[in-house]
Amino acid sequence: MITVDGLSVFAGDKALVRNVSFEVGAGERVGLIGESGSGKSLTASAVMGLLPEELHATGSVVFHGKQLLSASERELSRLRGNDLAMVFQEPMSALNPLMRVGRQVAESIKLHNRGAPARETAQRLLESVGLPDVFRAYPHQLSGGQRQRVVLAIALANDPALLICDEPTTALDVTVQAQVLDLILVGVAERSSALLFITHDLAVVARVCERLLVMLDGEIVEEGTTRQVLTEPRHEYTRKLLAASDLEAA
Repeated sequence: MITVDGLSVFAGDKALVRNVSFEVGAGERVGLIGESGSGKSLTASAVMGLLPEELHATGSVVFHGKQLLSASERELSRLRGNDLAMVFQEPMSALNPLMRVGRQVAESIKLHNRGAPARETAQRLLESVGLPDVFRAYPHQLSGGQRQRVVLAIALANDPALLICDEPTTALDVTVQAQVLDLILVGVAERSSALLFITHDLAVVARVCERLLVMLDGEIVEEGTTRQVLTEPRHEYTRKLLAASDLEAA
């Protein structure tokens, strides 16, 4: 599905992410974990071609045989929202506050799948994420959890091969967090999509992911199945994460 090899992200001459390599297979659910500032989000942004202008990436990111790091913005735009989709931590950053949410979902469908009945498909997508009555609502009229569901509906609109979720439930309370996680799992399962799930929360990845990558100071320091990493951690940093998490008490 996607192969990342020797990926580094630089600000000038300073390396923020160093020599990161991993693969995500078709339909596989992989977690990328680490504390804030470890380089998780920069890695995801590099994969999506969404790095800020002041940063640049080297190495290789191959998706379905295509090298993304050398792809043009036009090529990346065709992939994003269609084959590649991303859900961010703060949904308002992905939503237009002046546009009704139903129209925003429909626009994503029309942009990438012009033959689809966009309005009807958008309504079905909103229903699938538990929001049957918000088609004509504006983002500010919804709760944080509802807005995140709208963003998830947009991300899933065109059945992406790979869904990247960057801390999608961090700002939500525990009950809403569980609901959104369930929707993500159902959404990728129904579409046989691969999932790269980025978080600092070990309890979340224990529930969502089959395999884990542990990131520290811009590098992958440990990887393995979820069970291996959480029950037999090899790296001292992973052990510290476990000791500080709710999993230790459980």
